Amino acid sequence: MKNLYNFALIPAKEKNSIIKCAHYLSAITDEYILGEHSLPHVTIYQFEANELDIGTIWEEACNKLTQKSVELTFQKFNCITFDQKIFWTSLLPNNIDVLMKMHVIITEIIKQPAKLNYDPHMTLINTKNAKYENLVNQLFATYSPIKDTFILALGKSDKIGQFTEVIFSCHNTDI
Repeated sequence: MKNLYNFALIPAKEKNSIIKCAHYLSAITDEYILGEHSLPHVTIYQFEANELDIGTIWEEACNKLTQKSVELTFQKFNCITFDQKIFWTSLLPNNIDVLMKMHVIITEIIKQPAKLNYDPHMTLINTKNAKYENLVNQLFATYSPIKDTFILALGKSDKIGQFTEVIFSCHNTDI
């Protein structure tokens, strides 16, 4: 049986600061909010695989990736919708070039194509409230950029992309 997995970068120390941002927006959330069913993360690649193959996939990633952690700073928010029904709020990282390289290496390991529209971000919430940007702007007015070391991890994911459980990580974290 195949499950949904996620190669992602998880924060070493700033988990609570990131969740606090998401919870500022909790009054308008729909299905997705960091901290309840989702761990803070920047997705490198989400994929389906057999549970029995995950250990081998992780070992290969550890052998092929020379960089397994990266310093990221999140200075900007992103508000986006794809259908004018569900609206997403995310934090945008720096060091996009490093994340893109990691994405390409992981695609080779899991034998999936690189995503042409790969857009590294950390989703905070989704909502059906079309006026969500007002609350996001209030949050941004008091926001101090979050900076942390983000560490490679492999974990379980749910159908809407929430990183729900760390299976493997390169270092101990406070998650």
